[in-house]
Amino acid sequence: MITVTRIVGISGSPRSGGNTSILLRTALEAARETGAETKHIELDDIVVKACEHCSRCFATGLCVQDDDLNNLVELMQSSHGIIFGSPTHYATVSGVMKNFMDRSGRFAHLAGKAGACFSVTRRSGVDLTLSHMMFFMLVKELIIPGGISWPVGYALNVGDIHSDTEAIDAAKQMGERVAILAKILRENPVPWSHEKRPKKIKSRFGDEWNWQTDY
Repeated sequence: MITVTRIVGISGSPRSGGNTSILLRTALEAARETGAETKHIELDDIVVKACEHCSRCFATGLCVQDDDLNNLVELMQSSHGIIFGSPTHYATVSGVMKNFMDRSGRFAHLAGKAGACFSVTRRSGVDLTLSHMMFFMLVKELIIPGGISWPVGYALNVGDIHSDTEAIDAAKQMGERVAILAKILRENPVPWSHEKRPKKIKSRFGDEWNWQTDY
Protein backbone atom coordinates (compact mmCIF):
# COMPACT_ATOMS: atom_id res chain seq x y z
CA MET A 1 0.00 0.00 0.00
CA ILE A 2 1.37 3.40 -1.01
CA THR A 3 1.76 5.64 2.02
CA VAL A 4 3.95 8.41 0.61
CA THR A 5 2.82 11.10 -1.82
CA ARG A 6 5.24 11.39 -4.73
CA ILE A 7 5.82 14.64 -6.60
CA VAL A 8 7.98 14.97 -9.71
CA GLY A 9 9.28 18.30 -10.99
CA ILE A 10 10.34 18.60 -14.63
CA SER A 11 12.50 21.51 -15.74
CA GLY A 12 12.41 22.38 -19.42
CA SER A 13 15.38 24.71 -19.34
CA PRO A 14 18.33 23.93 -21.61
CA ARG A 15 20.46 25.50 -18.87
CA SER A 16 20.65 23.05 -15.97
CA GLY A 17 20.70 24.79 -12.62
CA GLY A 18 19.32 28.02 -14.07
CA ASN A 19 16.48 30.20 -12.84
CA THR A 20 13.78 27.75 -13.89
CA SER A 21 15.51 25.00 -11.93
CA ILE A 22 15.86 27.27 -8.90
CA LEU A 23 12.12 27.89 -8.83
CA LEU A 24 11.38 24.20 -9.38
CA ARG A 25 13.69 23.14 -6.56
CA THR A 26 12.04 25.76 -4.34
CA ALA A 27 8.63 24.26 -5.09
CA LEU A 28 9.83 20.71 -4.46
CA GLU A 29 11.42 21.71 -1.15
CA ALA A 30 8.06 23.11 -0.04
CA ALA A 31 6.41 19.85 -1.13
CA ARG A 32 8.86 17.85 0.96
CA GLU A 33 8.01 19.94 4.00
CA THR A 34 4.46 18.52 3.78
CA GLY A 35 5.89 14.99 3.93
CA ALA A 36 5.96 14.30 0.19
CA GLU A 37 8.73 12.47 -1.62
CA THR A 38 10.10 14.46 -4.57
CA LYS A 39 12.23 13.98 -7.66
CA HIS A 40 13.72 16.71 -9.83
CA ILE A 41 14.29 16.05 -13.53
CA GLU A 42 16.28 18.33 -15.84
CA LEU A 43 15.29 17.67 -19.46
CA ASP A 44 18.70 19.02 -20.42
CA ASP A 45 20.32 16.09 -18.60
CA ILE A 46 18.41 13.39 -20.49
CA VAL A 47 17.60 12.68 -24.14
CA VAL A 48 14.12 13.49 -25.43
CA LYS A 49 14.06 13.75 -29.19
CA ALA A 50 11.42 15.43 -31.33
CA CYS A 51 8.18 13.57 -32.05
CA GLU A 52 8.21 11.77 -35.42
CA HIS A 53 4.40 11.61 -35.54
CA CYS A 54 4.59 7.96 -36.57
CA SER A 55 1.55 7.13 -34.38
CA ARG A 56 3.01 3.75 -33.44
CA CYS A 57 2.47 4.62 -29.77
CA PHE A 58 -1.27 4.22 -30.51
CA ALA A 59 -0.70 0.47 -30.90
CA THR A 60 1.69 -0.06 -27.99
CA GLY A 61 1.19 2.68 -25.42
CA LEU A 62 4.92 3.40 -25.62
CA CYS A 63 7.11 5.55 -27.83
CA VAL A 64 9.26 3.51 -30.22
CA GLN A 65 12.16 5.96 -30.11
CA ASP A 66 15.18 4.77 -28.16
CA ASP A 67 15.74 7.58 -25.69
CA ASP A 68 14.66 8.57 -22.15
CA LEU A 69 11.04 9.54 -22.84
CA ASN A 70 9.36 6.25 -21.85
CA ASN A 71 11.17 6.14 -18.51
CA LEU A 72 10.09 9.71 -17.80
CA VAL A 73 6.47 8.92 -18.65
CA GLU A 74 6.60 5.92 -16.31
CA LEU A 75 7.91 8.21 -13.56
CA MET A 76 5.07 10.68 -14.12
CA GLN A 77 2.47 7.93 -14.11
CA SER A 78 3.78 6.54 -10.83
CA SER A 79 3.75 10.00 -9.24
CA HIS A 80 0.78 11.72 -7.61
CA GLY A 81 1.70 15.29 -8.50
CA ILE A 82 3.59 16.87 -11.40
CA ILE A 83 5.16 20.33 -11.67
CA PHE A 84 6.48 21.74 -14.96
CA GLY A 85 8.82 24.65 -15.37
CA SER A 86 10.05 26.31 -18.56
CA PRO A 87 11.87 29.47 -19.56
CA THR A 88 10.21 31.67 -22.16
CA HIS A 89 11.77 31.30 -25.61
CA TYR A 90 10.16 33.56 -28.21
CA ALA A 91 6.85 33.65 -26.30
CA THR A 92 6.56 29.90 -25.91
CA VAL A 93 8.07 26.97 -24.02
CA SER A 94 11.63 25.83 -24.65
CA GLY A 95 12.34 23.35 -27.43
CA VAL A 96 13.09 20.49 -25.02
CA MET A 97 9.83 21.10 -23.13
CA LYS A 98 7.87 21.18 -26.41
CA ASN A 99 9.41 17.89 -27.54
CA PHE A 100 8.56 16.36 -24.17
CA MET A 101 4.93 17.52 -24.27
CA ASP A 102 4.44 16.58 -27.93
CA ARG A 103 5.56 13.02 -27.34
CA SER A 104 4.31 12.22 -23.83
CA GLY A 105 0.93 13.79 -24.50
CA ARG A 106 0.11 11.16 -27.10
CA PHE A 107 0.01 8.22 -24.69
CA ALA A 108 0.77 9.17 -21.06
CA HIS A 109 -2.02 8.46 -18.54
CA LEU A 110 -2.08 11.38 -16.08
CA ALA A 111 -5.77 11.85 -15.32
CA GLY A 112 -6.65 12.67 -11.73
CA LYS A 113 -3.16 13.75 -10.64
CA ALA A 114 -2.33 17.14 -9.18
CA GLY A 115 -0.42 19.45 -11.48
CA ALA A 116 1.05 22.93 -11.70
CA CYS A 117 3.52 24.85 -13.83
CA PHE A 118 5.47 28.08 -13.93
CA SER A 119 7.50 30.02 -16.45
CA VAL A 120 10.47 32.37 -16.29
CA THR A 121 11.21 35.23 -18.66
CA ARG A 122 13.42 38.27 -19.04
CA ARG A 123 10.67 40.61 -20.12
CA SER A 124 7.68 39.35 -22.16
CA GLY A 125 5.90 36.23 -23.48
CA VAL A 126 5.62 34.59 -20.08
CA ASP A 127 1.82 34.29 -20.11
CA LEU A 128 1.86 32.38 -23.40
CA THR A 129 4.53 30.04 -22.11
CA LEU A 130 2.50 29.38 -18.98
CA SER A 131 -0.71 28.80 -20.95
CA HIS A 132 0.94 26.22 -23.23
CA MET A 133 1.92 24.08 -20.25
CA MET A 134 -1.47 24.57 -18.59
CA PHE A 135 -3.31 23.55 -21.76
CA PHE A 136 -1.24 20.36 -21.81
CA MET A 137 -2.12 19.60 -18.20
CA LEU A 138 -5.81 20.32 -18.71
CA VAL A 139 -6.16 18.06 -21.74
CA LYS A 140 -4.27 15.33 -19.86
CA GLU A 141 -6.87 15.75 -17.08
CA LEU A 142 -4.61 16.88 -14.26
CA ILE A 143 -6.12 19.00 -11.50
CA ILE A 144 -4.45 22.36 -10.96
CA PRO A 145 -4.70 24.24 -7.64
CA GLY A 146 -4.93 28.01 -7.74
CA GLY A 147 -2.51 30.46 -6.18
CA ILE A 148 -2.52 33.97 -4.80
CA SER A 149 -0.22 35.24 -7.57
CA TRP A 150 0.77 34.25 -11.10
CA PRO A 151 3.36 31.43 -11.17
CA VAL A 152 5.84 33.43 -13.23
CA GLY A 153 9.32 34.79 -12.61
CA TYR A 154 11.47 37.52 -14.14
CA ALA A 155 15.21 36.97 -14.50
CA LEU A 156 18.09 36.86 -16.97
CA ASN A 157 21.39 35.68 -15.48
CA VAL A 158 21.59 32.54 -13.38
CA GLY A 159 20.51 33.34 -9.83
CA ASP A 160 18.67 36.55 -10.70
CA ILE A 161 15.39 34.85 -9.82
CA HIS A 162 16.27 35.11 -6.12
CA SER A 163 15.60 38.84 -6.42
CA ASP A 164 12.04 38.14 -7.60
CA THR A 165 10.72 37.42 -4.13
CA GLU A 166 7.14 37.18 -5.36
CA ALA A 167 8.14 34.35 -7.73
CA ILE A 168 9.99 32.55 -4.93
CA ASP A 169 6.94 32.82 -2.66
CA ALA A 170 4.65 31.64 -5.47
CA ALA A 171 6.90 28.60 -6.06
CA LYS A 172 6.79 27.70 -2.38
CA GLN A 173 3.01 27.98 -2.32
CA MET A 174 2.70 25.98 -5.53
CA GLY A 175 4.85 23.14 -4.23
CA GLU A 176 2.94 23.01 -0.96
CA ARG A 177 -0.48 23.09 -2.64
CA VAL A 178 0.40 20.46 -5.24
CA ALA A 179 1.62 18.13 -2.50
CA ILE A 180 -1.47 18.68 -0.36
CA LEU A 181 -3.84 18.23 -3.30
CA ALA A 182 -1.92 15.18 -4.55
CA LYS A 183 -2.28 13.53 -1.15
CA ILE A 184 -6.04 14.19 -1.15
CA LEU A 185 -6.40 12.78 -4.67
CA ARG A 186 -4.26 9.76 -3.81
CA GLU A 187 -6.53 8.93 -0.91
CA ASN A 188 -9.74 9.90 -2.72
CA PRO A 189 -9.29 9.31 -6.48
CA VAL A 190 -11.60 11.22 -8.81
CA PRO A 191 -13.99 8.81 -10.58
CA TRP A 192 -12.91 9.81 -14.09
CA SER A 193 -9.28 8.82 -13.56
CA HIS A 194 -10.17 5.24 -14.56
CA GLU A 195 -13.64 5.57 -16.02
CA LYS A 196 -14.75 3.51 -19.01
CA ARG A 197 -15.65 5.21 -22.26
CA PRO A 198 -18.04 3.77 -24.89
CA LYS A 199 -16.45 1.63 -27.57
CA LYS A 200 -15.54 3.49 -30.77
CA ILE A 201 -15.41 6.80 -28.89
CA LYS A 202 -11.90 8.05 -28.25
CA SER A 203 -11.28 7.44 -24.56
CA ARG A 204 -8.89 10.32 -23.99
CA PHE A 205 -6.76 12.72 -25.94
CA GLY A 206 -3.62 10.82 -26.87
CA ASP A 207 -5.11 7.52 -25.72
CA GLU A 208 -6.07 5.99 -29.05
CA TRP A 209 -3.83 2.99 -28.42
CA ASN A 210 -6.14 1.86 -25.61
CA TRP A 211 -9.53 2.91 -26.95
CA GLN A 212 -10.90 -0.60 -27.56
CA THR A 213 -9.41 -2.25 -24.48
CA ASP A 214 -11.72 -3.32 -21.64
CA TYR A 215 -14.84 -1.70 -23.09
